[in-house]
Amino acid sequence: MFLICMLMSASISIFTDRKINGREKNTSDLILKYLFYTFLITTIMNTFIYLFSSEKMLHYAEYTFSYDFCLKYMWLSIVVAFLLPYILKIISANISINLEISKKKRSRSNEKTKEVSEKKKEVKKTTKKKNNKSN
Repeated sequence: MFLICMLMSASISIFTDRKINGREKNTSDLILKYLFYTFLITTIMNTFIYLFSSEKMLHYAEYTFSYDFCLKYMWLSIVVAFLLPYILKIISANISINLEISKKKRSRSNEKTKEVSEKKKEVKKTTKKKNNKSN
């Protein structure tokens, strides 16, 4: 019962995700998506158990997975499994992350030496022009 409760709802999410996006994915993408959905659904369900459980168990025990508990867990995880791909689709459609990589700015000492060398070049050019005019 433990494996059915934990692993089956992610396959429903994968099916729903494929229907939403309408494109085929290769096997490695499907495995990664399955693991991602398994993690998210299990995390959400464990949060529900912790928040709404009267015993506040910190680990799973065999007596936890009674028939009554499994039935409630599976129905709630199916609902979460259907809703999660839609929620992720909305989030990915409305939020984008752009990275901009720029070079590190030069230190002030390097800028000063560069300015001094440019001024020297300008001085040399003006002196050459003056020398040419005097000839």
